[in-house]
Amino acid sequence: MGESGSAGDKKSKKAEKDCEGFGRALYNFVSLVEGYDQQMLPMCMRAFEITLGVSQSQLSTMATMSTMSQLGCCLIWGILVDKRDPNYVLAAGLLVVGMASILLSSASRYKVILFMRFLHGFAFASIYPSQQRIVSDSQDEDSFSLVFGILQGLNCLGRLLCAFVTTLIAQKLMLGYYGWRTSYIVLGYVWILVGVAIIFGMRISPKTNSGAAESNSQSNVVSKDDENFIQQIADSFKNVFTSATPIILIFAVFISEAPLCAFSYMVLYLQYLGVSDVMSGVAVAVTLIGAAVGCAAGGWILKRVLKETDNNYIHLACGTALMVIRLVVCLCFFLGKAPPGRLLWYHYVEFALIGASLMTLGAVDRPLINNSIPQKLQGTASAIIRCISGIASSVIFYQLAAYLSEKVFGYVPSREAFETMEVSIKDKNAEALRKSMMSIIVAGTVLNIVCYGALFGIYPEHKRQVKTHSTTAPGQTPPVGTANMTC
Repeated sequence: MGESGSAGDKKSKKAEKDCEGFGRALYNFVSLVEGYDQQMLPMCMRAFEITLGVSQSQLSTMATMSTMSQLGCCLIWGILVDKRDPNYVLAAGLLVVGMASILLSSASRYKVILFMRFLHGFAFASIYPSQQRIVSDSQDEDSFSLVFGILQGLNCLGRLLCAFVTTLIAQKLMLGYYGWRTSYIVLGYVWILVGVAIIFGMRISPKTNSGAAESNSQSNVVSKDDENFIQQIADSFKNVFTSATPIILIFAVFISEAPLCAFSYMVLYLQYLGVSDVMSGVAVAVTLIGAAVGCAAGGWILKRVLKETDNNYIHLACGTALMVIRLVVCLCFFLGKAPPGRLLWYHYVEFALIGASLMTLGAVDRPLINNSIPQKLQGTASAIIRCISGIASSVIFYQLAAYLSEKVFGYVPSREAFETMEVSIKDKNAEALRKSMMSIIVAGTVLNIVCYGALFGIYPEHKRQVKTHSTTAPGQTPPVGTANMTC
């Protein structure tokens, strides 16, 4: 009898482990498809212009609608994540994203497309806070950098895959439909299948070895449901805006977007220098590959280091070191000799290093956010940070890049082909793009170093206070899966 009971326990543990592994694979796959989806709209711009006859201003409005709905609605999903099971919240969001993608594939009227972009962005916003809460609930603190680094790396791989596939098929006819329509249909069904898989197959085990979390799960759900809704939002805003650490992190995440916004002009800059379209695309691909490898490898290294030593300064030291590397590499690239009509081997090394430095977005910044926010407010508070920093960067940096290049450094808009354009205009525009990109990336990197430097003095103590509050709050039952948890 004892043997059969022991065998049953082993079988149960094995099933739980397998299920946890499947759940982990699912939210990793979500990041891969997320990156693919994020890159779809930029890659289909020319196809929309040709097949639908939309203007550049309409394309810009379409992109703005998608971005702002995604960032602005992030808070709504963050609140839901903290009130309900994050697995089901994520699944619901992905099902809506899938349906919006399928409807978008058949739309031809501009207003309908605009509404579908809003609906898509609204549901797409569920991914960030859901992943933040799921990782916080299911992983140990030592694993945060590795998990978030892998998620960021897979996102970059998804972008790279989309850039390759969509560029080839967007304007071609496939089964009687343009390639971009087929792409959105397939993407929609993929999202729906992933959502269904999450509903029926995603069971993330709490990060605890005791039975406390399981035994109290039912009472925790009741307590969660009975919690005052307004109080939850108030507590989230209070935790974000009354402590120095989250405020600095908002600014740090906001500044971290500067290289991405400036780098969007890199292909145009290389083309003005005479680099072919194909090799310009390869340069971007090398950057994304560097980001993917850097995020995963950096997260793995941080995990190993954190297991060896419980040092609260590891993330900050890593972030600062990466910013210094990015600063040196960018200065070498922009102040060194410009590519002579083609990219040399060391240019690819520089692009790869710039990409690798983007690991701070996943392996450094998100663990810092996780450790600075109480467990029960992870979804809402992280969504607030994402919403504010994302909207601010989208509104400011793209406009700043355009202003610097045209008004400050003298970029001359031209509709001529590069082959027939005057050499003086090509040189002037290349120089304007070089200076504007260098100004934004270098200034943003320096400000990031300042942010990490400021956190050296306050982050460890703030982390300790959050950890103490989360584990010893009087009269409260810890949330599901927070036993033995460090914040």
